Amino acid sequence: MTRGLATIRHQAAIIVRDHRWLPGLVTLAFFVATVLLLILRADWWWEATLLAPSLIAAFAWGYIARAMRAEKFPPLSHLRRRQYSETWNALAGSLAESFAAVAGQRDEASLRRSSLPTVRNLLEMALITQHDDVLEIGCGIARIGRELAPYCRTWTGADISSSMLTHAADRLRESFNVRLVCLKGVGLSEFPEQSFDVVYLTNMLMHLDEMDRWAYVAEAFRVLRPAGRILFDNVDIESDAGWSMFANDAKRYQVWERPPYMPRYSTAAELMAYAKRAGFEEVSVHRRPPVAIVIARKNGARKSNPAFAAEVEGREAGTSVLRQ
Repeated sequence: MTRGLATIRHQAAIIVRDHRWLPGLVTLAFFVATVLLLILRADWWWEATLLAPSLIAAFAWGYIARAMRAEKFPPLSHLRRRQYSETWNALAGSLAESFAAVAGQRDEASLRRSSLPTVRNLLEMALITQHDDVLEIGCGIARIGRELAPYCRTWTGADISSSMLTHAADRLRESFNVRLVCLKGVGLSEFPEQSFDVVYLTNMLMHLDEMDRWAYVAEAFRVLRPAGRILFDNVDIESDAGWSMFANDAKRYQVWERPPYMPRYSTAAELMAYAKRAGFEEVSVHRRPPVAIVIARKNGARKSNPAFAAEVEGREAGTSVLRQ
């Protein structure tokens, strides 16, 4: 019985979400019927019979309207989770919409401020230097890349959404050492082996199917040069903050259809497994709630440039890591 009611409620929520005009139409129909009965001087019990559902319909209309206004993004319930390109193109219809989808921001200054902790993590943990060719997978509108590019030799942003990359190109007009590549599908077939010194994925794995997470980490190993580094992260469901985010989503989406972009969280063990199975060495995890950040290195000798070696060694000496 309880399961049946939950199913009915779930299906009703989907219908209302896809036809937002329906509650208003039902309320209007009851109101018109009540007015007609008053005009026709019908028996009082007919009026009373219609008055109660009219009030209920009006209340439901107001409640649903408030709930719909609280939604930040369209439900995109017609898309499946792995339709990444279609999903993120839909969320990036305008520059303002792309800002909101990527970081919940609405202006350039706030967007740039939101990138600073991640840029700091990349410089401190992935040890990015002016000698590095860097690849970001899932770069979006270059929220991170715009700020990171001055710290490396070249920065390449790859994304499966052409709309996101259009906005990224506008934001990178004044950057001289950057390029953008639109991915044809899951993977990095657009890049040859050993093309980069650093590959990173940030605020991105949460939107992917688990098998696609693995595919990108394995591909990152292929395109990295010997001694290349990878950094990737996801919300850590084992942290208090991560669990709170998960529990809130679980409560919210018990009724509504779960959108294809809804975050899926990870454990540190899951993320580390991807790195180890791909062949990375020196795999370590940094816990900075709500995220778990994995750093790893591809086997092989470092570059022989003395300036590079001195810079990396100096940075490594000042970086503490939790190894597991």
